[in-house]
Amino acid sequence: MRILYLNTTYSGGGAEKVTRQIYDGMKKRGHDVYEIVCYNRHGIVEDEHVHVLYNGTVGKVLMRLQTANRANEDLTISYAINYIEQFVKKHKIDLIHLNNPHDSFLGIRDIGKLTEWCPVVWTLHDFWALTGHCAFPFGCDDRWKMGCTACEHLENYPRLRRDVCKKLFEYKQQYLCRKGIHFTVPSEWMKDQVKESYLKNEKCTVIYNSLNIDQWKPLDKQIIREKYDCVTEKFVLAFVAADMKIPQKGMNYLKEVLEQLDPEKYMLLIAGKCSDELNEASKKFEIRNFGYIKEQEKMNEFFSMADVLLNPSVYETFGLVNIEAMASGTPVVAFNICVMPEVIGIEGGWIVREVSADALCSRLDSLEKDRTEVEEKAETCVECVREYYNEEEMLDAFDRLYETIKKERQNGR
Repeated sequence: MRILYLNTTYSGGGAEKVTRQIYDGMKKRGHDVYEIVCYNRHGIVEDEHVHVLYNGTVGKVLMRLQTANRANEDLTISYAINYIEQFVKKHKIDLIHLNNPHDSFLGIRDIGKLTEWCPVVWTLHDFWALTGHCAFPFGCDDRWKMGCTACEHLENYPRLRRDVCKKLFEYKQQYLCRKGIHFTVPSEWMKDQVKESYLKNEKCTVIYNSLNIDQWKPLDKQIIREKYDCVTEKFVLAFVAADMKIPQKGMNYLKEVLEQLDPEKYMLLIAGKCSDELNEASKKFEIRNFGYIKEQEKMNEFFSMADVLLNPSVYETFGLVNIEAMASGTPVVAFNICVMPEVIGIEGGWIVREVSADALCSRLDSLEKDRTEVEEKAETCVECVREYYNEEEMLDAFDRLYETIKKERQNGR
């Protein structure tokens, strides 16, 4: 089968990792795979089957000119959709697998147009398809379910400069419904959100995100800590966020936690761009910042150094870092929000019932005092990943879905 993957960027956060997993996995299974992305944040793409629409400084300027400085209000982005149309016809694409199309990669009308050329699978990594504008309706109080009228959170990614959310919501209803798009989501919780949205009558399948369990494994903490000059008797916390300024990642709670915990008993490891607030906190709390980690092996080592992953996120559709930590033998401490209880469960860590820094600190203090509990959970969290988040099972599910959808299209259904 000839499959075209579409995503806003080539490398970045969880959505990009999952897209690469599926792309590489289907390639190994003998499919002819291609990918078109809007831009690439890190390095150079060496795969000749991956096409970047806007390369370099000139490309970025061109993109901003074409999209009104990435205003995220477009119904169509001519350059992108015309490029994709010609590509689909030239390479005789059998199926398009859409991932994140926002951030001015594709316009709303463009997405519906994709279905005119071949079947479309759309994996919803966030809420953008369900709302008037934002990927995560943080602070919305479910107003998105009623049509996104009078939006009070235009700053939520991807941000809007003016409140046209209601109009964009109506356009999504017009151009995305009844087009034959088959949606997939990474959790039962996310499927419940789809069923409460205007897409409730569209086909939707749950396919969990996953890991290659041959690559992710528990490593000897003492050896890895020595390798990174991080030998300590303190209770080691890990925190990961590609962009720590995103409100739903829980930075405010993390800062409060660092203010309350005893710096003589704890230290913090960070993967991602460190915020100014955490740089300030490091003056009194031991913090090691590893920056943005691109290599899977190094990420495995990062998690293995920690006793627990502290994930204070307040809005998640899956949270790939959770299962990456669990596969490394590092259980997770997280709030009882959204998908967290479903993904982490009782095997993968501890769900804190109250969303507060006090509740996080209370749980962390109990674990620091009884590290036997942490060691026992380290074993069960690895088994949890092996049972529920095996990459081969995810690829099998997508393979079956692709074949079913292709046959349905051929039979005119």
